[in-house]
Amino acid sequence: MVFSLQLIAERLRVKGYRVRVFGDSGFRISKVRILHSGTQEVLQSGVLYVCDGACVDDVVASSGECAFAFAKPPVQGFPRPYVYVENVPDEVALLNALADMKDSLDEALSEIGEFAWSDRGLSRIVEALSRLVGNSVYIVDSSFKVMAITNDPDLEEMSVNWMNAARHGYLSYDLVSNLIRSNELHDIESTRSATIVNSEYFYVPFANYNLRQEGKVQGHLFVVQMYKVITPGDLELVDLVAPHALRALQANPAFQTSRGPLYEHFVIDWLKGGLRDSALIRNQLDALSFDVSSFSIVAVIELAIAGDLRQEHLARLLEDRQGCRAVLDGGRVIALFQLRKRTEKGKVVEKIRGICRRQQCRASVSDVQDSFLDSPRAYRQACEALRISDAMGLDDDVIVYGDVAAYQPYLNFSSVDELEAFCHPAVISLREYDSSHAVKLLPTLSAFLKNDRDTLATAAELFIHRNTLTYRMRKIAELFPIDLDDFNTRHRVLESILVVENYEGIASHLNVT
Repeated sequence: MVFSLQLIAERLRVKGYRVRVFGDSGFRISKVRILHSGTQEVLQSGVLYVCDGACVDDVVASSGECAFAFAKPPVQGFPRPYVYVENVPDEVALLNALADMKDSLDEALSEIGEFAWSDRGLSRIVEALSRLVGNSVYIVDSSFKVMAITNDPDLEEMSVNWMNAARHGYLSYDLVSNLIRSNELHDIESTRSATIVNSEYFYVPFANYNLRQEGKVQGHLFVVQMYKVITPGDLELVDLVAPHALRALQANPAFQTSRGPLYEHFVIDWLKGGLRDSALIRNQLDALSFDVSSFSIVAVIELAIAGDLRQEHLARLLEDRQGCRAVLDGGRVIALFQLRKRTEKGKVVEKIRGICRRQQCRASVSDVQDSFLDSPRAYRQACEALRISDAMGLDDDVIVYGDVAAYQPYLNFSSVDELEAFCHPAVISLREYDSSHAVKLLPTLSAFLKNDRDTLATAAELFIHRNTLTYRMRKIAELFPIDLDDFNTRHRVLESILVVENYEGIASHLNVT
């Protein structure tokens, strides 16, 4: 491979050598060879010759386009580009140092080229380039979704925008809009090689390479100046790695080829509350062909076995239903549904349930919202439904928020003592009485309240005679007088029953064994 004298000098300095470059630092060489004194060898173009000062006369007489490396200073006014390495004992040691350095670069870039055709190619390229340049590396597609990123432990030291990109998986829509409005994005995308960018929207400089195909930007390769100053040699390495990064990017199933109005990260930003400008939101939803006046539902789907291909396939299955748009968010798929009528929710839930059973995944579904603009609220409901399901150990394929919302307040207690203090004393006493007398007074009271004190409906649910129900309710009143005609009392008793009925799940969430 071909490298500049500048890059060669930088890599030697990394190894502890004191190196100075004279003449054209951009001169490019492909081989390293030793040139002995007194030889009449015809000098070849693109070769870095290692020699001593005695070779000077031969060099001056030669017409080959080559460069030189010296372990001792050459005569003043040497006419060719050269590097002078101060702290090597002789030409042989310098030759070995240069050959080892070039071999390591050749090997690293060859390996990166192989990564472009392998599984997780983008991630491997990013990690390899990060090791070479000593800084954080990102690759984003044309929608500014982060396709690969260095696994850095020191994110807090970075710009907030870079840190958010690492955490959330995309450059925020607000940030991209600012880059467009300020013409920074135009300036960034006008370059044809790696360049340093000093943006008013980032705290630290970064190198940018526009990944192009047939003149069209397909994505960006970023090197963020986090650990060391970005050097000309780093930019050269980015230029060399970029073609492999483009190949790996285009092979990635999550690659989005065109920016256009379909910003996947806009939807994620909006759902997570990152956008507040109602005019911008309406305009963008219109560009995405969403009807803001329609009813809406949001579903969050988690795969048992994660993977880009599986997520893309799941998104396509969901979008087979008219009025659905699915976006990827980490290991989840978020599906937004437009409904013409509230009653369509049942069909949506059944479709999701069928997909979950076939694809080995689970989902949560929000309430129906009166406007598509309320989808962020629906997203929060769907996320909360998954949290409740995890906390209580529910094993349903599909968790509907409306079915589990009643348990949400109980998960916010800090201890089991607080949980039991909340419960009505009569409910705790009924639980203990049932346990010691092998009767079912508490389930009877539960069914009675859940059926709005309708004795016929309660008896039917419990499969008992109405007289049996009357007897049990009289027994409850005798043992534990409760004023069920009082709304507040009735409400607290029912909530206490819900806690007792789901005690194990709630208590486990409170770290109680």
